[in-house]
Amino acid sequence: MRFDPDKEYSWPAYLTLLRLRRKCDVTLLVFCPNESVARKCGKPIKLGHPKFCLEPLTVHPGLLPPITDPAKAREMPELTIMSAPAHADGPTGTEVIQSTSVALEVVPDHLRLLCHDYLQAHLSEAARENLEKEVQTKGYEWQSEFARTHRAEGRAEGRAEGEALGEARAILLVLATRKLRVPTDVRERVTSCTDVEQLERWLQRAVVVDHAQDIFA
Repeated sequence: MRFDPDKEYSWPAYLTLLRLRRKCDVTLLVFCPNESVARKCGKPIKLGHPKFCLEPLTVHPGLLPPITDPAKAREMPELTIMSAPAHADGPTGTEVIQSTSVALEVVPDHLRLLCHDYLQAHLSEAARENLEKEVQTKGYEWQSEFARTHRAEGRAEGRAEGEALGEARAILLVLATRKLRVPTDVRERVTSCTDVEQLERWLQRAVVVDHAQDIFA
């Protein structure tokens, strides 16, 4: 979500630890909200050892093509959602929003709320309103409930709370992407935590643990 100088120390640790645990090649790909953050995150990280330099691979929505075909959105919902903020206000904006609503319809249930949070954070106000109208025409009860609670909570959230919430969602997203089962007590403990430093430690562990509850070890 932003450039963090501490990642210059934690990212190399992620790679080397995961390589040790899995006994395989490992690649670092950093998903960034925009080109500016991607440029900062992509700077080479010199580790001190001769010729040991990590160059993070970065991607941001502007590098992705607009998805305007609903059929393609069904095939690639995650790509459709990630690329939407870069193209929702462009000449194909209407088609992009329509395809995004289709992607939200087919994205796995455990990722849907996270995808909504991503779109709400990065779409322009006009694009957010258009997306809400589009999904509401399809009768998504969960969407109308999300829109109401997000507006109410989002305006009241402080910066620190918002940062903690982002870290918590990142942890759950990593665990879900790794297809690890997340018990209810683990989910509640993560989402209720407001200590950003603690959440960052859990996020580091989420990359390598074999069971979701092991992030607390």
